[in-house]
Amino acid sequence: MAEETKKSKILLIEDDAFMSDLLTTALARVGFDVSNVKTGAEGVRLFGEWHPDLILLDLILPDQNGFDALRQIRRMPGGPEAPVIVLSNLTQDAQGEEATRLGASDYLVKSNFSLDEIVAKVKSVLKM
Repeated sequence: MAEETKKSKILLIEDDAFMSDLLTTALARVGFDVSNVKTGAEGVRLFGEWHPDLILLDLILPDQNGFDALRQIRRMPGGPEAPVIVLSNLTQDAQGEEATRLGASDYLVKSNFSLDEIVAKVKSVLKM
């Protein structure tokens, strides 16, 4: 029996159901195991339980700022080295600078990137 290839796990923290469905479908189609949650608290909890290979993080969440969730994740086992791509519609330079300060691999403004480009960025960060 051939050994099953391990799928990379993506934690998607995104409260917009339409965007979440689009990203989940696009990432699953190319072989990622995607789990999505709608709040920062759920994201922090699932990070600790599931240990994803990469986090896609929105900044505007119903319960807290995405950066607050990321700060909590960074204090958890495995958190400091977890790759993170921030996906937001906020275009201010301050958000990009904060993402960099918190160790995000990239900061993507959702409206400026296609689904294929986001998938390509995920693959790039995971060195695939």
